[in-house]
Amino acid sequence: MFQCFNTKSCIILHCIIVFLENLNRTVAKFDVQFTLSEHTQQKFSSALASLETAQTKLSKSIDDKSSHHAFTAGIISGNDGWTGDTLVLPVVIYSEGKGYNPSTGIFTAPTAGTYVFYISVQSAYQKHIYLDIVLNGSSKVRAFAWYDSGNSVRIYQTGTNLVILHLQTGDRVWVKRYSGTGYLSHVIPSTTFSGFKLN
Repeated sequence: MFQCFNTKSCIILHCIIVFLENLNRTVAKFDVQFTLSEHTQQKFSSALASLETAQTKLSKSIDDKSSHHAFTAGIISGNDGWTGDTLVLPVVIYSEGKGYNPSTGIFTAPTAGTYVFYISVQSAYQKHIYLDIVLNGSSKVRAFAWYDSGNSVRIYQTGTNLVILHLQTGDRVWVKRYSGTGYLSHVIPSTTFSGFKLN
């Protein structure tokens, strides 16, 4: 400790000491605020990273959802004299995504990938029918419902088939009559065409 011999010097010295103490307290406050600021910045950075991860997951989920395509279509009445080319199934029972056109009976692949298609057809009374699942005009599998005309019992046969195809965007798949006449269906369809994308 030192002694003040001059009042004026003592006042100045006292002012310098108070100033230095205040300066030390202010520096300490800035240190605390700076530390808090660094901590807050770390919290914000962490929150931002979490939001970016959530956005990426949401975008992927939306992309995955938009690339999923599935449908089932049917016919709600029979036509025992039908001899057309493309079997148009106008009643959409289920549809997710896009691709199947109920006006034409044609599925157009919105995205490339592996798809599964299934056909079920019921023959008209005392008739037979052969239907193909066709990719871009090329028959891939055939379903047939055949009635044995030698039998006097009223029999309706059901033919089914399934195919797995790798499609490019814009490829077209439909059901085509190979031979035979007519089909049977009901209000709850027994003649149907379905498809869905595996990946």
